[in-house]
Amino acid sequence: MPIALRSRSLRVKTEPEEISSPPVAKRRAQTKVNLSEIEILEDVEIKEEPMRNVEEIRRKNLEDNKAFLEGLLMTKIRDDFKSSTNTLQPTMKNEGKKLRRSRRLAHRDVDGNKLPSPDVSDTEMDTAQNENVFVTTQRRKVVKRVQELSLEEQEAINEKVKLFFGDTQPTAIESTKSTFNFSDLEILDENVLKLTPDRLLSMDIHSRSDILAIIGCDRKGTVGLVVKSTDNLNGPWCKINYDFHTAYATQCRFDQLNSNCINSTSYDSTFRTCDITKNQSIEIFTDTNNHGLTAFDYRSPQTCLISEDNGDVLLLDFRANSASSVERYDVTKKRIRTLHINPNQTDEFCIAGTDTCIKVWDLRNMSTMKYCLQTEYSSYGAYYNQAGSHLLAATRDDHVMSFSLDDMQRTTNPLDISPTKKINHRNFVNRFVTPFTAQPYSLMESYFLIGSWISSRSKITVIDENCKTVFSLRSENLNSLATVNVGHRTLPIIVGGNSSGRIHVFSGRM
Repeated sequence: MPIALRSRSLRVKTEPEEISSPPVAKRRAQTKVNLSEIEILEDVEIKEEPMRNVEEIRRKNLEDNKAFLEGLLMTKIRDDFKSSTNTLQPTMKNEGKKLRRSRRLAHRDVDGNKLPSPDVSDTEMDTAQNENVFVTTQRRKVVKRVQELSLEEQEAINEKVKLFFGDTQPTAIESTKSTFNFSDLEILDENVLKLTPDRLLSMDIHSRSDILAIIGCDRKGTVGLVVKSTDNLNGPWCKINYDFHTAYATQCRFDQLNSNCINSTSYDSTFRTCDITKNQSIEIFTDTNNHGLTAFDYRSPQTCLISEDNGDVLLLDFRANSASSVERYDVTKKRIRTLHINPNQTDEFCIAGTDTCIKVWDLRNMSTMKYCLQTEYSSYGAYYNQAGSHLLAATRDDHVMSFSLDDMQRTTNPLDISPTKKINHRNFVNRFVTPFTAQPYSLMESYFLIGSWISSRSKITVIDENCKTVFSLRSENLNSLATVNVGHRTLPIIVGGNSSGRIHVFSGRM
Protein backbone atom coordinates (compact mmCIF):
# COMPACT_ATOMS: atom_id res chain seq x y z
CA MET A 1 0.00 0.00 0.00
CA PRO A 2 1.55 3.35 -0.92
CA ILE A 3 2.70 5.66 1.89
CA ALA A 4 2.33 9.42 1.73
CA LEU A 5 5.51 11.32 2.72
CA ARG A 6 6.54 14.98 2.67
CA SER A 7 8.78 15.86 -0.19
CA ARG A 8 11.20 17.89 2.15
CA SER A 9 12.01 14.84 4.29
CA LEU A 10 13.98 13.24 1.43
CA ARG A 11 15.95 16.41 0.59
CA VAL A 12 19.75 15.93 0.61
CA LYS A 13 22.07 18.98 0.86
CA THR A 14 24.71 18.91 -1.81
CA GLU A 15 25.95 22.52 -1.56
CA PRO A 16 27.15 24.66 1.38
CA GLU A 17 24.81 27.18 2.87
CA GLU A 18 26.91 30.10 1.66
CA ILE A 19 26.22 29.29 -2.01
CA SER A 20 22.87 27.57 -1.66
CA SER A 21 19.90 29.08 -3.47
CA PRO A 22 17.68 31.37 -1.43
CA PRO A 23 14.67 29.77 0.19
CA VAL A 24 11.53 29.65 -1.92
CA ALA A 25 8.02 29.39 -0.56
CA LYS A 26 6.76 25.91 -1.17
CA ARG A 27 3.32 24.62 -1.15
CA ARG A 28 2.56 21.89 1.22
CA ALA A 29 1.96 18.85 -0.91
CA GLN A 30 2.14 15.19 -0.48
CA THR A 31 3.56 12.77 -3.00
CA LYS A 32 2.99 9.15 -3.18
CA VAL A 33 6.14 7.08 -3.38
CA ASN A 34 6.39 3.37 -3.60
CA LEU A 35 8.25 1.33 -0.99
CA SER A 36 10.67 0.18 -3.62
CA GLU A 37 11.69 3.78 -4.34
CA ILE A 38 12.38 4.44 -0.60
CA GLU A 39 14.72 1.45 -0.41
CA ILE A 40 16.59 2.66 -3.47
CA LEU A 41 17.12 6.10 -1.85
CA GLU A 42 18.47 4.56 1.36
CA ASP A 43 21.09 2.63 -0.62
CA VAL A 44 22.46 5.76 -2.26
CA GLU A 45 25.86 6.66 -0.79
CA ILE A 46 26.09 10.07 0.78
CA LYS A 47 28.56 12.18 -1.07
CA GLU A 48 31.41 13.89 0.85
CA GLU A 49 30.68 17.48 1.87
CA PRO A 50 32.62 19.84 -0.37
CA MET A 51 35.36 22.20 1.00
CA ARG A 52 34.25 25.48 2.47
CA ASN A 53 34.63 28.58 0.40
CA VAL A 54 37.32 30.25 2.68
CA GLU A 55 39.61 27.22 2.67
CA GLU A 56 39.29 26.91 -1.11
CA ILE A 57 40.34 30.54 -1.53
CA ARG A 58 43.33 30.09 0.80
CA ARG A 59 44.53 26.97 -1.05
CA LYS A 60 44.20 28.76 -4.38
CA ASN A 61 46.17 31.77 -3.09
CA LEU A 62 49.02 29.54 -1.91
CA GLU A 63 49.22 27.85 -5.26
CA ASP A 64 49.22 31.19 -7.06
CA ASN A 65 52.00 32.56 -4.81
CA LYS A 66 54.12 29.48 -5.33
CA ALA A 67 53.70 29.71 -9.09
CA PHE A 68 54.57 33.43 -8.99
CA LEU A 69 57.79 32.84 -7.00
CA GLU A 70 58.80 29.99 -9.28
CA GLY A 71 58.31 32.28 -12.25
CA LEU A 72 60.74 34.79 -10.66
CA LEU A 73 63.22 31.96 -9.88
CA MET A 74 63.09 32.84 -6.15
CA THR A 75 62.87 29.22 -5.03
CA LYS A 76 65.95 28.37 -7.09
CA ILE A 77 67.87 31.28 -5.56
CA ARG A 78 66.92 30.13 -2.07
CA ASP A 79 68.14 26.59 -2.71
CA ASP A 80 71.41 27.88 -4.23
CA PHE A 81 72.02 30.12 -1.16
CA LYS A 82 71.51 27.22 1.26
CA SER A 83 73.88 24.99 -0.66
CA SER A 84 76.56 27.71 -0.87
CA THR A 85 76.53 28.34 2.89
CA ASN A 86 77.08 24.65 3.54
CA THR A 87 79.83 24.08 0.98
CA LEU A 88 81.75 27.37 0.75
CA GLN A 89 83.40 27.41 4.20
CA PRO A 90 86.65 29.37 4.73
CA THR A 91 89.63 27.05 4.90
CA MET A 92 92.86 27.82 6.76
CA LYS A 93 96.07 26.14 5.75
CA ASN A 94 98.01 24.94 8.76
CA GLU A 95 101.49 24.07 7.55
CA GLY A 96 102.63 22.47 10.77
CA LYS A 97 102.34 25.73 12.72
CA LYS A 98 100.64 25.82 16.09
CA LEU A 99 97.72 28.11 16.57
CA ARG A 100 98.51 31.18 18.59
CA ARG A 101 96.95 31.11 22.03
CA SER A 102 96.83 33.82 24.67
CA ARG A 103 99.36 33.04 27.36
CA ARG A 104 97.79 35.55 29.70
CA LEU A 105 94.43 33.79 29.57
CA ALA A 106 96.18 30.45 30.02
CA HIS A 107 98.04 31.80 33.10
CA ARG A 108 101.44 31.19 31.53
CA ASP A 109 104.56 33.32 31.24
CA VAL A 110 106.47 34.16 28.04
CA ASP A 111 108.41 30.89 28.27
CA GLY A 112 105.24 28.80 28.51
CA ASN A 113 105.61 27.93 32.19
CA LYS A 114 102.51 27.86 34.35
CA LEU A 115 102.13 30.85 36.64
CA PRO A 116 101.59 30.10 40.33
CA SER A 117 98.25 31.47 41.44
CA PRO A 118 95.98 30.44 44.31
CA ASP A 119 92.91 31.25 42.23
CA VAL A 120 93.70 28.80 39.37
CA SER A 121 90.87 26.32 38.88
CA ASP A 122 91.17 22.67 37.91
CA THR A 123 89.54 23.34 34.54
CA GLU A 124 92.21 25.80 33.45
CA MET A 125 93.07 25.70 29.74
CA ASP A 126 96.33 23.93 29.01
CA THR A 127 97.53 24.74 25.48
CA ALA A 128 100.49 22.36 25.64
CA GLN A 129 98.44 19.25 26.46
CA ASN A 130 95.10 19.70 24.79
CA GLU A 131 94.16 22.56 22.51
CA ASN A 132 90.52 21.50 22.13
CA VAL A 133 89.54 21.83 25.77
CA PHE A 134 86.62 24.17 26.37
CA VAL A 135 86.87 25.92 29.70
CA THR A 136 83.67 26.60 31.64
CA THR A 137 83.85 29.45 34.12
CA GLN A 138 81.50 30.16 36.99
CA ARG A 139 81.00 33.51 38.62
CA ARG A 140 82.02 33.49 42.24
CA LYS A 141 79.53 34.47 44.89
CA VAL A 142 80.34 37.89 46.35
CA VAL A 143 80.53 37.73 50.12
CA LYS A 144 81.11 40.75 52.33
CA ARG A 145 83.76 39.88 54.85
CA VAL A 146 83.57 41.44 58.30
CA GLN A 147 86.88 41.39 60.12
CA GLU A 148 86.49 40.01 63.59
CA LEU A 149 88.73 41.77 66.07
CA SER A 150 90.27 40.02 68.99
CA LEU A 151 90.00 41.37 72.51
CA GLU A 152 93.56 42.70 72.36
CA GLU A 153 92.93 44.52 69.07
CA GLN A 154 89.67 45.96 70.35
CA GLU A 155 91.38 47.24 73.50
CA ALA A 156 94.12 48.84 71.42
CA ILE A 157 91.53 50.69 69.32
CA ASN A 158 89.69 51.83 72.43
CA GLU A 159 92.89 53.23 73.89
CA LYS A 160 93.54 55.20 70.70
CA VAL A 161 90.05 56.64 70.80
CA LYS A 162 90.50 57.63 74.44
CA LEU A 163 93.48 59.74 73.44
CA PHE A 164 91.05 62.00 71.55
CA PHE A 165 88.07 61.75 73.93
CA GLY A 166 89.84 61.34 77.25
CA ASP A 167 88.64 62.82 80.50
CA THR A 168 91.58 65.19 80.51
CA GLN A 169 90.38 66.75 77.27
CA PRO A 170 87.90 69.62 77.57
CA THR A 171 84.39 68.92 76.34
CA ALA A 172 84.47 71.93 74.02
CA ILE A 173 87.12 74.30 72.77
CA GLU A 174 86.12 77.82 71.91
CA SER A 175 87.06 78.91 68.43
CA THR A 176 85.98 81.50 65.91
CA LYS A 177 84.41 80.66 62.60
CA SER A 178 86.83 80.36 59.71
CA THR A 179 86.65 82.46 56.58
CA PHE A 180 87.46 80.64 53.35
CA ASN A 181 86.51 80.19 49.73
CA PHE A 182 84.68 77.09 48.59
CA SER A 183 87.12 76.78 45.69
CA ASP A 184 89.91 76.07 48.20
CA LEU A 185 88.25 72.90 49.45
CA GLU A 186 89.65 69.63 48.16
CA ILE A 187 89.55 65.91 48.92
CA LEU A 188 92.86 64.29 49.84
CA ASP A 189 93.43 60.63 49.06
CA GLU A 190 93.67 59.85 52.78
CA ASN A 191 90.26 61.40 53.43
CA VAL A 192 88.21 58.88 51.46
CA LEU A 193 87.32 56.01 53.74
CA LYS A 194 84.57 53.72 54.96
CA LEU A 195 82.50 54.98 57.87
CA THR A 196 79.76 52.33 58.13
CA PRO A 197 79.51 48.86 56.60
CA ASP A 198 76.05 49.45 55.07
CA ARG A 199 73.85 52.24 53.70
CA LEU A 200 74.60 55.54 55.42
CA LEU A 201 71.54 57.40 56.72
CA SER A 202 72.76 60.13 59.06
CA MET A 203 76.01 61.90 60.00
CA ASP A 204 77.31 64.40 62.54
CA ILE A 205 80.63 66.19 63.18
CA HIS A 206 82.10 66.96 66.58
CA SER A 207 82.09 70.64 67.51
CA ARG A 208 85.68 70.70 68.77
CA SER A 209 88.24 72.35 66.51
CA ASP A 210 91.31 70.40 67.66
CA ILE A 211 89.97 67.05 66.37
CA LEU A 212 87.98 65.94 63.37
CA ALA A 213 85.48 63.36 64.62
CA ILE A 214 82.72 62.07 62.31
CA ILE A 215 79.95 59.66 63.24
CA GLY A 216 77.34 57.97 61.06
CA CYS A 217 74.67 55.27 61.30
CA ASP A 218 73.43 52.78 58.74
CA ARG A 219 70.41 50.58 58.11
CA LYS A 220 71.98 47.57 59.86
CA GLY A 221 72.05 49.43 63.18
CA THR A 222 75.79 50.14 63.18
CA VAL A 223 77.15 53.48 64.40
CA GLY A 224 80.61 54.24 62.99
CA LEU A 225 83.19 56.69 64.35
CA VAL A 226 86.35 58.00 62.67
CA VAL A 227 88.62 60.56 64.30
CA LYS A 228 91.96 62.25 63.69
CA SER A 229 93.73 65.42 64.75
CA THR A 230 93.15 68.58 62.71
CA ASP A 231 96.85 69.42 62.98
CA ASN A 232 97.60 66.65 60.49
CA LEU A 233 94.76 66.06 58.07
CA ASN A 234 97.05 63.86 55.98
CA GLY A 235 97.54 61.49 58.90
CA PRO A 236 95.80 58.17 59.54
CA TRP A 237 92.30 57.80 60.89
CA CYS A 238 91.27 55.98 64.04
CA LYS A 239 88.09 54.02 63.31
CA ILE A 240 85.65 52.04 65.43
CA ASN A 241 82.12 50.64 64.95
CA TYR A 242 79.43 50.19 67.59
CA ASP A 243 76.78 47.49 67.11
CA PHE A 244 74.41 48.11 69.99
CA HIS A 245 71.26 48.54 67.85
CA THR A 246 69.41 45.47 66.57
CA ALA A 247 67.54 47.20 63.71
CA TYR A 248 67.58 50.14 61.30
CA ALA A 249 69.50 53.06 62.92
CA THR A 250 67.80 56.27 61.79
CA GLN A 251 69.85 59.14 63.28
CA CYS A 252 72.93 59.78 65.43
CA ARG A 253 74.22 62.95 67.07
CA PHE A 254 76.92 63.95 69.55
CA ASP A 255 75.46 64.79 72.93
CA GLN A 256 75.24 68.51 73.70
CA LEU A 257 75.88 68.13 77.42
CA ASN A 258 78.68 65.57 77.20
CA SER A 259 80.38 65.61 73.81
CA ASN A 260 82.08 62.29 74.57
CA CYS A 261 78.72 60.52 74.16
CA ILE A 262 76.80 59.56 71.02
CA ASN A 263 72.99 59.50 71.02
CA SER A 264 71.10 57.50 68.42
CA THR A 265 67.61 56.30 67.53
CA SER A 266 66.57 53.12 65.77
CA TYR A 267 63.63 51.08 64.53
CA ASP A 268 64.23 48.72 67.45
CA SER A 269 62.21 51.30 69.47
CA THR A 270 65.19 52.39 71.58
CA PHE A 271 66.98 55.68 72.19
CA ARG A 272 70.53 54.89 73.31
CA THR A 273 73.64 56.77 74.35
CA CYS A 274 77.16 55.44 73.92
CA ASP A 275 80.08 56.64 76.06
CA ILE A 276 83.14 56.69 73.80
CA THR A 277 85.67 56.73 76.66
CA LYS A 278 84.06 53.79 78.47
CA ASN A 279 83.01 51.92 75.31
CA GLN A 280 79.59 51.10 76.71
CA SER A 281 76.02 51.77 75.61
CA ILE A 282 73.10 52.72 77.85
CA GLU A 283 69.43 52.53 76.93
CA ILE A 284 67.78 55.87 77.70
CA PHE A 285 64.27 55.20 76.41
CA THR A 286 62.28 52.29 74.98
CA ASP A 287 58.86 52.58 73.38
CA THR A 288 56.59 50.01 74.96
CA ASN A 289 54.34 49.97 71.88
CA ASN A 290 57.29 48.88 69.71
CA HIS A 291 57.02 51.89 67.41
CA GLY A 292 60.17 52.68 65.46
CA LEU A 293 62.02 55.90 66.31
CA THR A 294 62.72 57.79 63.08
CA ALA A 295 64.47 61.05 64.10
CA PHE A 296 65.32 63.33 67.01
CA ASP A 297 66.62 66.84 67.71
CA TYR A 298 67.84 68.66 70.79
CA ARG A 299 65.55 71.24 72.36
CA SER A 300 68.09 71.92 75.14
CA PRO A 301 71.13 70.08 76.56
CA GLN A 302 68.73 68.16 78.86
CA THR A 303 65.69 67.61 76.59
CA CYS A 304 65.03 66.45 73.06
CA LEU A 305 62.16 65.68 70.68
CA ILE A 306 61.81 62.20 69.17
CA SER A 307 59.55 61.25 66.25
CA GLU A 308 58.00 57.83 65.67
CA ASP A 309 56.89 56.00 62.57
CA ASN A 310 53.23 56.08 63.68
CA GLY A 311 53.12 59.90 63.62
CA ASP A 312 53.73 60.67 67.32
CA VAL A 313 56.31 63.08 68.75
CA LEU A 314 57.86 62.50 72.18
CA LEU A 315 59.36 65.09 74.51
CA LEU A 316 62.13 63.31 76.43
CA ASP A 317 63.99 64.64 79.48
CA PHE A 318 67.40 63.03 80.01
CA ARG A 319 67.27 63.83 83.72
CA ALA A 320 64.12 61.74 84.27
CA ASN A 321 64.63 58.16 85.38
CA SER A 322 61.16 56.94 84.41
CA ALA A 323 59.64 56.55 80.99
CA SER A 324 56.31 57.73 82.34
CA SER A 325 57.67 61.30 82.41
CA VAL A 326 57.84 61.31 78.59
CA GLU A 327 55.19 63.52 76.99
CA ARG A 328 53.56 62.17 73.85
CA TYR A 329 51.89 64.26 71.13
CA ASP A 330 49.80 63.00 68.22
CA VAL A 331 50.82 65.37 65.42
CA THR A 332 50.03 63.33 62.29
CA LYS A 333 48.63 60.02 61.13
CA LYS A 334 51.42 59.42 58.61
CA ARG A 335 55.00 58.22 59.03
CA ILE A 336 57.53 60.90 59.99
CA ARG A 337 60.92 60.89 58.25
CA THR A 338 62.64 63.98 59.69
CA LEU A 339 62.17 66.28 62.67
CA HIS A 340 63.99 69.59 63.08
CA ILE A 341 63.76 72.34 65.72
CA ASN A 342 64.06 75.99 64.77
CA PRO A 343 67.52 77.11 65.99
CA ASN A 344 66.20 80.54 67.03
CA GLN A 345 62.86 79.35 68.45
CA THR A 346 63.40 76.10 70.31
CA ASP A 347 59.66 75.64 70.95
CA GLU A 348 58.95 75.50 67.21
CA PHE A 349 59.67 72.38 65.18
CA CYS A 350 58.77 70.97 61.77
CA ILE A 351 58.10 67.41 60.66
CA ALA A 352 58.26 65.88 57.18
CA GLY A 353 57.27 62.45 55.95
CA THR A 354 54.71 60.61 53.88
CA ASP A 355 52.15 63.38 54.36
CA THR A 356 51.67 65.84 51.48
CA CYS A 357 52.65 68.86 53.58
CA ILE A 358 55.24 70.09 56.09
CA LYS A 359 53.67 70.58 59.50
CA VAL A 360 55.00 73.18 61.92
CA TRP A 361 54.09 72.87 65.60
CA ASP A 362 54.73 74.90 68.75
CA LEU A 363 55.31 73.15 72.07
CA ARG A 364 53.60 75.99 73.91
CA ASN A 365 50.34 75.21 72.13
CA MET A 366 50.07 71.63 70.92
CA SER A 367 46.30 71.70 70.61
CA THR A 368 46.40 73.09 67.06
CA MET A 369 48.93 73.11 64.27
CA LYS A 370 50.83 76.37 63.86
CA TYR A 371 51.56 76.26 60.11
CA CYS A 372 50.87 73.85 57.28
CA LEU A 373 53.27 74.19 54.33
CA GLN A 374 51.81 72.71 51.16
CA THR A 375 54.14 70.50 49.08
CA GLU A 376 51.51 68.44 47.14
CA TYR A 377 53.74 65.37 47.48
CA SER A 378 55.44 63.56 50.35
CA SER A 379 58.82 64.86 51.48
CA TYR A 380 62.16 63.18 52.06
CA GLY A 381 63.18 65.83 54.60
CA ALA A 382 62.65 69.43 55.76
CA TYR A 383 65.14 71.55 57.72
CA TYR A 384 65.54 75.12 58.97
CA ASN A 385 68.61 77.16 58.15
CA GLN A 386 70.89 78.27 61.00
CA ALA A 387 69.25 81.70 61.07
CA GLY A 388 65.79 80.14 61.44
CA SER A 389 64.34 82.42 58.77
CA HIS A 390 63.70 79.83 56.04
CA LEU A 391 62.81 76.19 55.70
CA LEU A 392 63.82 73.96 52.78
CA ALA A 393 62.02 70.75 51.84
CA ALA A 394 63.01 68.05 49.32
CA THR A 395 59.87 66.47 47.87
CA ARG A 396 59.11 63.23 46.12
CA ASP A 397 58.24 64.90 42.82
CA ASP A 398 61.92 65.98 42.44
CA HIS A 399 61.66 69.55 43.72
CA VAL A 400 63.31 71.63 46.40
CA MET A 401 60.97 74.18 48.00
CA SER A 402 61.76 77.19 50.18
CA PHE A 403 59.34 78.59 52.76
CA SER A 404 59.94 81.95 54.42
CA LEU A 405 59.11 82.56 58.06
CA ASP A 406 58.01 86.11 57.24
CA ASP A 407 55.44 84.78 54.77
CA MET A 408 54.17 82.39 57.42
CA GLN A 409 53.62 85.20 59.88
CA ARG A 410 51.90 87.50 57.37
CA THR A 411 49.58 84.93 55.85
CA THR A 412 45.85 85.02 56.46
CA ASN A 413 45.50 81.24 56.25
CA PRO A 414 48.29 79.57 58.26
CA LEU A 415 47.12 76.08 57.24
CA ASP A 416 47.60 76.70 53.51
CA ILE A 417 51.00 78.25 52.82
CA SER A 418 52.62 77.98 49.41
CA PRO A 419 56.40 77.95 48.85
CA THR A 420 58.15 81.21 48.06
CA LYS A 421 60.62 79.47 45.73
CA LYS A 422 60.60 76.13 43.96
CA ILE A 423 63.29 74.53 41.78
CA ASN A 424 63.70 71.21 40.03
CA HIS A 425 66.14 68.79 41.63
CA ARG A 426 66.38 65.04 41.21
CA ASN A 427 65.94 63.78 44.77
CA PHE A 428 65.29 60.09 44.13
CA VAL A 429 67.71 57.97 42.08
CA ASN A 430 66.68 54.38 42.84
CA ARG A 431 65.77 52.21 45.79
CA PHE A 432 69.41 51.44 46.56
CA VAL A 433 70.37 55.10 47.05
CA THR A 434 69.36 57.29 49.99
CA PRO A 435 67.21 60.21 48.70
CA PHE A 436 68.79 63.66 48.55
CA THR A 437 67.80 66.24 51.18
CA ALA A 438 68.83 69.87 51.71
CA GLN A 439 70.59 69.89 55.09
CA PRO A 440 71.65 73.10 56.89
CA TYR A 441 75.27 74.20 56.74
CA SER A 442 76.17 75.07 60.33
CA LEU A 443 79.06 77.39 59.39
CA MET A 444 76.88 79.66 57.22
CA GLU A 445 73.56 80.86 58.59
CA SER A 446 71.61 80.87 55.32
CA TYR A 447 73.27 78.03 53.35
CA PHE A 448 72.27 74.43 52.76
CA LEU A 449 74.15 71.38 51.48
CA ILE A 450 72.56 68.94 49.05
CA GLY A 451 73.99 66.21 46.86
CA SER A 452 73.39 66.35 43.12
CA TRP A 453 73.82 64.08 40.15
CA ILE A 454 73.98 65.84 36.79
CA SER A 455 75.31 64.31 33.57
CA SER A 456 76.59 61.22 35.41
CA ARG A 457 78.77 63.41 37.64
CA SER A 458 78.38 63.68 41.37
CA LYS A 459 78.76 66.91 43.31
CA ILE A 460 77.79 68.63 46.53
CA THR A 461 75.83 71.82 45.87
CA VAL A 462 75.78 74.75 48.26
CA ILE A 463 72.48 76.67 47.95
CA ASP A 464 71.06 79.64 49.82
CA GLU A 465 67.62 80.13 51.36
CA ASN A 466 66.19 81.12 47.94
CA CYS A 467 67.36 77.86 46.32
CA LYS A 468 70.08 79.65 44.34
CA THR A 469 73.32 77.77 43.75
CA VAL A 470 76.26 79.37 45.56
CA PHE A 471 78.94 76.83 44.67
CA SER A 472 79.31 73.23 43.53
CA LEU A 473 81.98 71.07 45.15
CA ARG A 474 83.58 68.61 42.73
CA SER A 475 86.63 66.40 42.90
CA GLU A 476 88.18 63.43 41.14
CA ASN A 477 87.91 61.51 44.42
CA LEU A 478 84.17 62.23 44.62
CA ASN A 479 83.10 59.41 42.32
CA SER A 480 79.81 58.47 43.98
CA LEU A 481 76.55 60.14 45.01
CA ALA A 482 76.89 62.20 48.18
CA THR A 483 73.43 61.64 49.62
CA VAL A 484 74.19 62.68 53.24
CA ASN A 485 76.18 65.88 53.81
CA VAL A 486 77.30 67.76 56.89
CA GLY A 487 79.65 70.66 57.61
CA HIS A 488 81.87 71.57 60.56
CA ARG A 489 80.64 74.35 62.82
CA THR A 490 83.89 76.36 62.82
CA LEU A 491 86.36 74.80 60.35
CA PRO A 492 86.33 74.73 56.52
CA ILE A 493 85.37 71.06 56.39
CA ILE A 494 82.45 69.52 54.50
CA VAL A 495 81.80 65.78 54.55
CA GLY A 496 79.70 63.90 51.99
CA GLY A 497 78.66 60.30 52.46
CA ASN A 498 77.30 57.86 49.89
CA SER A 499 74.85 55.00 50.27
CA SER A 500 77.54 52.36 50.72
CA GLY A 501 78.87 54.00 53.89
CA ARG A 502 81.93 55.69 52.35
CA ILE A 503 82.66 59.34 53.17
CA HIS A 504 84.55 62.04 51.26
CA VAL A 505 86.04 64.85 53.35
CA PHE A 506 86.50 68.25 51.72
CA SER A 507 89.02 70.33 53.68
CA GLY A 508 90.69 73.69 53.26
CA ARG A 509 93.46 75.65 54.90
CA MET A 510 93.05 75.79 58.66
